[in-house]
Amino acid sequence: MERGITGGWHGRGHGRGPGGHAAGPRPRHIRRFVEPAVLLQLQRAPAHGYALLEGLQELGLEGYPLEVSSVYRVLYHLEEQGMLTSSESSEGSGGPPRRVYALTDEGCALLHQWAVDLRLTAQILQRFLEAYAAQNPSGGEGLALSDPSAAADGVGSREGTQAGRRDAP
Repeated sequence: MERGITGGWHGRGHGRGPGGHAAGPRPRHIRRFVEPAVLLQLQRAPAHGYALLEGLQELGLEGYPLEVSSVYRVLYHLEEQGMLTSSESSEGSGGPPRRVYALTDEGCALLHQWAVDLRLTAQILQRFLEAYAAQNPSGGEGLALSDPSAAADGVGSREGTQAGRRDAP
């Protein structure tokens, strides 16, 4: 079963604060990144949902408002598509059995598709950031994709964009 990487989960309120306004410097279009991040975690070793949620922090999602239910929706969807299998296990839980997920061969192929797509996306984003920096000399510093502090400087917010524009009042 082949599955593309378009489409996705579109929840309400993710990355938003009270009143629907952005809650701090967070990437706005990262929702779909949860899927490849889960696949990558499961490529390392089978895991249950809460362990996967903790592992997502290693990939830079610690500041992103991820709910356990979101991770489980991704897991159920991937399992339904044949990308994962699951089984009940009480090993190491000290409590009731947990559902443990494992990657299938199809899931490995989907993870590879994601990696190719993300590499191309990173190249496009880098070109965009370079063009932005060239047009906005005072507001474009530190925007290389390898610079994690770039998101924290207000660039990408409405205020950061207006301040860097030449035609801003």
